Amino acid sequence: MKKSAFLFLFAVLMLAGCDVLDVDPYHSIPADEAVSSRKDVISAINGTYASLQSAGYYGRNYIVAGDLAADNLAWTGTTAGYNQIDNNSILADNVIVEGIWSSIYTTISRANNLMAQLPFIDDVSEAERNEFMAELLFLRALGHFDLARMFGAVPVRTAPADASDESLSIPRQPLEEVYSQIFEDLEFAKDHIRGENIRGLASEAAVLALLARTKLYYYSITGQESLLGEAAGFASQVIDGFGLSLEPSFEDLFSGTPNSESIFEVDFTEQDRNRLAEYFFPTSLSGRREFAPTEKLFDLFSENDARRDASIASDGTSLYGIKYSDIETGADNVYVFRLAEMYLIRAEAYSIMGVSLDQALDDINAIRLRADLQDLQTSDPVNLLNQVSLMRQLEFAFEGHRWFDLVRTSMALDELDTLDEECRMLFPIPLGELLTNFHDGMYQNDCY
Repeated sequence: MKKSAFLFLFAVLMLAGCDVLDVDPYHSIPADEAVSSRKDVISAINGTYASLQSAGYYGRNYIVAGDLAADNLAWTGTTAGYNQIDNNSILADNVIVEGIWSSIYTTISRANNLMAQLPFIDDVSEAERNEFMAELLFLRALGHFDLARMFGAVPVRTAPADASDESLSIPRQPLEEVYSQIFEDLEFAKDHIRGENIRGLASEAAVLALLARTKLYYYSITGQESLLGEAAGFASQVIDGFGLSLEPSFEDLFSGTPNSESIFEVDFTEQDRNRLAEYFFPTSLSGRREFAPTEKLFDLFSENDARRDASIASDGTSLYGIKYSDIETGADNVYVFRLAEMYLIRAEAYSIMGVSLDQALDDINAIRLRADLQDLQTSDPVNLLNQVSLMRQLEFAFEGHRWFDLVRTSMALDELDTLDEECRMLFPIPLGELLTNFHDGMYQNDCY
């Protein structure tokens, strides 16, 4: 009866909110879609990358939630699920959160399904098989990480699932075990991934960037200072090792053309479009303005900060975000990693450790210089950390970082008027998972 009730509820939610759910569950590969050749492998890998385009993932809602739950965006539209996220009063049956969960596990499942079949493909060499595995492990690690920083302890899926209760019903794993799997996946990927950067595909630089980010996040959980050194080290490898450089013009980062700063981005085209510009733009420009920049964010920018007018515009009466501006074709790419983050990760790690403070200052000033701001002059670690926090908020506005930065640095309760309980710093486990995952180790987060 539980399952039947859920299926009915899910059908209702799909009909009522299909616009924001937009997921394609992919638990297992049907027999007629089995991979049997190198050509099939490449097609299936492309399908795994394509799952990042889902409206529940980097196509919209995952990155929007990262600013809407914080103080960069405010709900201004008609979709009630966004209102809950904006107010940090999310219900377990929030269809947007359900879509985020499902979309990320779709990516993980596609990676697992293909990895299970790779050993049996005859026309793929061992070296090439390892390269394919590295791409898939990178995507799986990214999925588990994105789940963990939003929901906390989550089920870790490392093998294909079938339709049985035993396969679908697995427990949430402690964060230590989630991160252990992430690091294991990334170590293999680091050793076998392609070296060159190709727009929209995993690369050695992308793997190292994810390692830098995850080490910094894991430090906030464990307090192990060695993780800060590792985060700074991986960030340095990305900065120094791949011919990348900060794009001179911040505005050009969002012009739709390749640039010198991109490490990994989700590639959209007219055929595989997103609706980010439509959701940000006002009705006067054929948008729906579901969410808008906050006055607080706008006021944090200095008047001469080049990032302000490249991020926010006004239609005369209201602010709206313009990092995603292709409302006609929806072909705006979405950054997952770009070089500016590596500078700020290194600066943050050094500032917390109280070492290499001159380097930390140089890294912060590199970001400030590109924004047409004067150099910062300080050697105080606290001032440096405050500046890192501000630069991250302004630099990555509408790119999905702000909420997670506030949570991991224990600043969320102080900075957000809508947040009054520590337990709400995690999103609720979706009701659909609770109704279909019967394992004793599947449970709801506190506050929900």
